[in-house]
Amino acid sequence: MAKKIQAWATYGPKIQLGKAMSSEEIIENIIAATNQSRGSVLAVLAELDVQTEAGLKAGRIVQMPNGTHYEPIGKKDGSINIGVRVNPDLDKKVNAGFRGTWLNSENVNKTEAEIVALWNEDHPEDLIPTED
Repeated sequence: MAKKIQAWATYGPKIQLGKAMSSEEIIENIIAATNQSRGSVLAVLAELDVQTEAGLKAGRIVQMPNGTHYEPIGKKDGSINIGVRVNPDLDKKVNAGFRGTWLNSENVNKTEAEIVALWNEDHPEDLIPTED
């Protein structure tokens, strides 16, 4: 018997990721946008990492000027995860102007029942039970 997660993995809408933006590309873009030297850009980025690490190690939330912030999160085993909250304006801008490719775009806004129905139609030998 199939599980709902299989139906979502197969038919759920998801973004087709493009080629990753490399660190070299980001550095070159910053150099072009700011007219700073490569050394200056690399030094600022390196120091940003140092300051972020220092703040997190001290148990502090690190707030960036653009609204993004990093938060140390303690786990039961004593290790630390780092939570990142992206600048809400960036989130809005990406949503408003997204030009990437959606896979299964025809299934955006479909309910779980509709996704399960798609699975059951295509996999009659491995049905997902539905609650009636």
